[in-house]
Amino acid sequence: MATKMHIKLINRGEEGELLLAGRLDSSTAPEVEAILLQVADRFDQVILNMAQLEYISSAGLRILKLLYMALRKKEGELKVKNANKLVMEVFEMTGFVGLLTFI
Repeated sequence: MATKMHIKLINRGEEGELLLAGRLDSSTAPEVEAILLQVADRFDQVILNMAQLEYISSAGLRILKLLYMALRKKEGELKVKNANKLVMEVFEMTGFVGLLTFI
């Protein structure tokens, strides 16, 4: 069974909101990384809406860190909202709660 990841972008001028749905793991990470880095080039403020994100692996965390660093380099900001309990537990165990801004 192939895992799927869907991303929808909502453009709000300087801010982009990405609606993430599915699983962010090693099988979806390369495609997601390319999209997120394009978004980091285009927007200063990025919101990751994780209401439909079911799972995140270490490969997904690596991509979030790349996005965070790309935005930080240009004094932008990465925000996360609607992360489910499982995803929040991963953020807590890995120290990402101190890195990300939750809204």
